[in-house]
Amino acid sequence: MKQKFQFVTVSNPSGPVPLASRKLAHAYASRQMHAKVRRQRVQRYQREIAADGRPSAEAETPESTTALGTPLDRTPNDRRDPFSAMAKPLSSQEYFLLDYYLRVMVPNCLTKCGLFKTKEDHLHALLRDWVGLGITNKDFLGASVLLSACRTILKDNPDDPVLTQMALEYKQNGIRTLRQALSGPVQATTVALALALAMDEKNFGEYEAAQQHIHGVRSMVQLRGSSILPSSPTERAMVRHPSRIAVLSNHLLHLAMSHSKTTIPIGSLVLVTGATGFIAAHVIAKFLARGYKASWLVNGRFKTQAETGDFTLIAVPDFNADGAFDEAVKGVSAIAHVASVLTFDSNPNNVIPQTVAGVTSILVSALRESSVKEVIFTSSLMASIFPVLGHEEIVDRNSWNEVAVKAAWAPPPYDDDRSNFVYAASKVAAEKALWHFVDEKKPHYTVNAIVPSGVTGEPVHEKHADNHVNWVATIFKGQKDRLDEFPAMYFVDVHDVAALHVAAVLDPEIRNARLQTWGHSSNWNDFLHVVRELRPQKEFIPDYPEYRLLSISTDQSESVALLKKWADQDGWKPLKDSIAEGINNAFFKL
Repeated sequence: MKQKFQFVTVSNPSGPVPLASRKLAHAYASRQMHAKVRRQRVQRYQREIAADGRPSAEAETPESTTALGTPLDRTPNDRRDPFSAMAKPLSSQEYFLLDYYLRVMVPNCLTKCGLFKTKEDHLHALLRDWVGLGITNKDFLGASVLLSACRTILKDNPDDPVLTQMALEYKQNGIRTLRQALSGPVQATTVALALALAMDEKNFGEYEAAQQHIHGVRSMVQLRGSSILPSSPTERAMVRHPSRIAVLSNHLLHLAMSHSKTTIPIGSLVLVTGATGFIAAHVIAKFLARGYKASWLVNGRFKTQAETGDFTLIAVPDFNADGAFDEAVKGVSAIAHVASVLTFDSNPNNVIPQTVAGVTSILVSALRESSVKEVIFTSSLMASIFPVLGHEEIVDRNSWNEVAVKAAWAPPPYDDDRSNFVYAASKVAAEKALWHFVDEKKPHYTVNAIVPSGVTGEPVHEKHADNHVNWVATIFKGQKDRLDEFPAMYFVDVHDVAALHVAAVLDPEIRNARLQTWGHSSNWNDFLHVVRELRPQKEFIPDYPEYRLLSISTDQSESVALLKKWADQDGWKPLKDSIAEGINNAFFKL
């Protein structure tokens, strides 16, 4: 008597079962086991959600701020296949692509994405909002999840005709659907679809098309605002949390602005000195965000990237030794020399020669390495002029702070009040040595200098949040004697400074530039007004009796234009926002 099974018929065989039959039986058993494991995982997840007391999709209210339900959450526990809730049945190939996206691409994203505070936050955003929306909308599923999986697999198998055809169909259908959707009321699905297509264009190297999609997303959000029509719980999540759209669109546009015409290709190695410093840490982060790799000369906080190979950690015992950087520059395409002597020693002999030697040493090592295409030096406003109230001057490329040099090298005793002059003189000497080297050696690489003023903004380590050069921390500690040294100053956000380092490396039109990066003219009364608003319960020093600003100025138009070109940013970040990011931070504990 025959025993019938799906796909395979077994008739009490007296001999060996044919190989083809064994393969079919094994494949069917594997699919059954995989479906069982997947069903159990979904059911376990549903029980965990219920145990946490999270609201169901039916019970949620517009005011709820918890994670929202998706079709997966609403699938009955006795349903054999939870994916039967999908808007369209999937072929076996599409099931494979969905499985690949969930098992391979999502975990990989969790190790590299910096948009969320924790991996769990990112996991919920991907699975509940992104994939959840795809389950209820077949066009979005194809243009986002399935297309992305196709593209990723095709990187290793570019000649696969089936995947190539599928990717083309998903892309064409996504574009056609987007065009049709734009003729009517804008729904959240439309915004998500445009974001998905932007990601595909960026990943495929079509940066201009990606920028157009992102600008379209911004226009839809700005023009429609809260009138975007949600048609599912997951879409309501997108409308209720527009910051998610803003963050993702900003991040995608940031990547899309990595124009194809760059001095070094994506994936190139960038050497950053002084990497545990405030500015350097942000420079590293921005290069990583654009797909570059980084070598750095001291330990730091980017453990995840180091584990995935985006970082190379290099120890250089003495920056001033001959050939100190010879090994570090091997295979490097660009160098950002951000490191500086920040001891604020009042003895010029302990600071200035060492600062100059560090610059010269890395330039010489780069001269010996043919792979180096770009070198960026982090200078300072102090190298151009000393910020003194009442002094009127327009600073240009040829301006140097000779006053500080003279004061720094005056005969001893070396009192503490000389330390600012010594620091300024070290920056003068180092940058002059930089340009002298360029004029004399005519190196094969391009050299640019970033000239920032006082830097504020988001700390990425506790030592950035409370140190000698963090002026917000100085205000919180009430150290008026320190503030009195510079009653007025220019201040720029650290993200702007880091973005200009990246732009100066990547932009082929920027050569031998001295980019003045001063930001906003301000004084301590402006700071006090902001911190009182942000921390109304804390008592600060009283305002200064006179509201005065510096009379010095410079042309910052080239730097502002680079911010627009490479960060899609109109002007400098507002001072209030910069101070807030510095205070509302886990590392700031004053």
